[in-house]
Amino acid sequence: MPTYDYPNDRLTTETILTVPASWVTVSNGKLISISDAGKGLKTWYWKESVPSSTYLITVVAGEFDEVKESWRGIPVTYYAPKGRGDRLPMNYGRTPAMIELFSKKIGVDYPWEKYAQVMVDDFVAGGMENSSATTNTSASLVHPKLAPEYFTGEDDLISHELGHQWFGDLVTCKDWGDVWLNEGFATFMEAVWTEAHFGKDQADYERWNNTREWFGSSNLWNKPIVRHDFDDSSEFDGNAYGKSGWVLYMLRHQLGEDAFYRALKHYLEANRGKNVVTADFAKVVEDATHTNVDQFFSQWLYGAGAPKFDLSYSYDAEKHQVALTVKQTQTVEGRVGLFRVPVEVEITTGSGPKLYNITVAKEKQTFPLPADSAPLMVLFDKGGQVLKSAEFHKEKKEWLYQLKNAADLGDRADAVVALGKMKGDEEVVGALGDTLRNDKAWGVRATAADTLGHLGSPSASKLLLSALGSNDKPWVRSRVVSALGNFKDDAAIVAKLNAVAKQDESYRARAEALQALGHVKTPTALATLDAAVAADSPDGFLRNAALRALGSLGDDKAVPLLLQWSAAGKPIDSRRAAINSLARLQKDDQDITKQIAAYLTEPHFPVRMAAIYALGGRGDATAIPALEALLKSDDLSIEMTPMIKGQIARLKKPADGKPRGNPGSGDADEESGENAGSENVTTEQRLEKLERLLQEMSERLKSMEKRLPPPKQ
Repeated sequence: MPTYDYPNDRLTTETILTVPASWVTVSNGKLISISDAGKGLKTWYWKESVPSSTYLITVVAGEFDEVKESWRGIPVTYYAPKGRGDRLPMNYGRTPAMIELFSKKIGVDYPWEKYAQVMVDDFVAGGMENSSATTNTSASLVHPKLAPEYFTGEDDLISHELGHQWFGDLVTCKDWGDVWLNEGFATFMEAVWTEAHFGKDQADYERWNNTREWFGSSNLWNKPIVRHDFDDSSEFDGNAYGKSGWVLYMLRHQLGEDAFYRALKHYLEANRGKNVVTADFAKVVEDATHTNVDQFFSQWLYGAGAPKFDLSYSYDAEKHQVALTVKQTQTVEGRVGLFRVPVEVEITTGSGPKLYNITVAKEKQTFPLPADSAPLMVLFDKGGQVLKSAEFHKEKKEWLYQLKNAADLGDRADAVVALGKMKGDEEVVGALGDTLRNDKAWGVRATAADTLGHLGSPSASKLLLSALGSNDKPWVRSRVVSALGNFKDDAAIVAKLNAVAKQDESYRARAEALQALGHVKTPTALATLDAAVAADSPDGFLRNAALRALGSLGDDKAVPLLLQWSAAGKPIDSRRAAINSLARLQKDDQDITKQIAAYLTEPHFPVRMAAIYALGGRGDATAIPALEALLKSDDLSIEMTPMIKGQIARLKKPADGKPRGNPGSGDADEESGENAGSENVTTEQRLEKLERLLQEMSERLKSMEKRLPPPKQ
């Protein structure tokens, strides 16, 4: 639709649609009337009386199943493509509870005449927060047999787009350089729902994971959240989403719950129906809380990076004192500086834990803290309240104590990771096995399973095999099965993987078993995967897992099968999986490269995305002209341009052959030494990481920065 392509204008709308009588339409605002237009047609009249920005205008029309609910008398409706209406309640039925929670937390009631969510096929994004009428991908309509296997379901997507109805729709960023005011707040509202509905441990686990993900994205490091140095859509990045959500979490922690939400209410009320910049938010925070946030905003929003800490301590028995030494080790350059952060330090001795508040502000500081005896555990930033990385120099016994006794999930998960670096230590393996069996938080149990898989010892494999005999949830069981894929030439593991792949109560576990067989590369894996591709499962779930596994297997005999399943006419998710695996085989065959490049011009967005990444990972520079031609297309979605540029940069490797930048980034030429997780990453590891990202997109709609943004109109 031809329209003003910028967020800084607002308007009311009337939408009149004449469509076949069997169709349903959804647009902004209130449905005024449906009238007979003759000749088998009907005319729908929608009216939005609350002004919103032009990019939030929507029209959806087609044959849909509808479920009607309400919240405080306001219509709440869900729409699924015809025949899939039975999937709506289980996936979307918690929406009214979300609206209630957000209205109470924020102190501003849901501001629109209705709330509709329409799920459509072949959508260019995970979701789009059109005012009063969100559009989501139909991939969020998870099959009834699969939905119970995901702990949080589709709630991350649903709560994110709902959060936008306040942050992004009611109050909208004035320009895209301040897009964090839309996306960061919506990401934060995901966490608000998770905390309230799924509990603190789940929210902590997601925040812990988000930290590792952000530090693993080197292209984000040198960029501030608020910036205007872009000429494409690269501002829709992991800083606008994940880091910004983290910043709001930290602001809430520092201000306190009551003051923070008082500020949010004031922000929305003072700017209702307006366009804003970051300074507007800073002003209302200060007005509402009487707290100066200049320094906080300067380092976290206008500055770049995050603190990296090197930590150590000593104990003086005579003084009954711990000397905690804190060094900031991030390179100070560009927009990355030294950080000033309040930190909670917990010291546990035989008499129990005591909490101390310190403020880190210099490159190196030593903090004297009282302790009545030698510490059993010292926690820096208890519970992980600051976006940071930390290298804490502790002895094994301290990490073991922390693993078993730390109250917060993040501290126990940190202990798992630290212990996982101690190879060949049976005491460590035993402790991780105990954690896998007994930790109260599933996220820590799953992390322990991952770590045992990476340790790779015979005793670790036995603990993982034993864990499969337990009745743990599918979201843990699948991680245990995946961890077994790290063990090769182990007959017991191969037998177990084959058994799980053929029959298990968890489809997720079966899918992971198929992919593990591809990693293990057993002589019979090709036949097993071939059979799985031919078998039936809900929404082809196991078929798609087998197609992905063929790429890891690396057997060129799979090429004909992958060509068959990548072809037009096959289910979209199967095509994506097949294209990804096809790119990893017969890399010297330029005909395969040409075949994958042919998918770049298809109308199906997920297929195009799969082809873009597959070509970048394949490493065949003959694909560059096709990718460059795609850049000139006039129908690219908002995030596609920087992603195409990123894959072209991967193919234009420098003379030393080292990969350039993050595979998911449009800034592949900006490799940063600050990437905590990217050293010594092999091409195979990068491909496997990409494969996991693509699978995550398919299963959970968390593509790239958790949410694919929509095209600019």
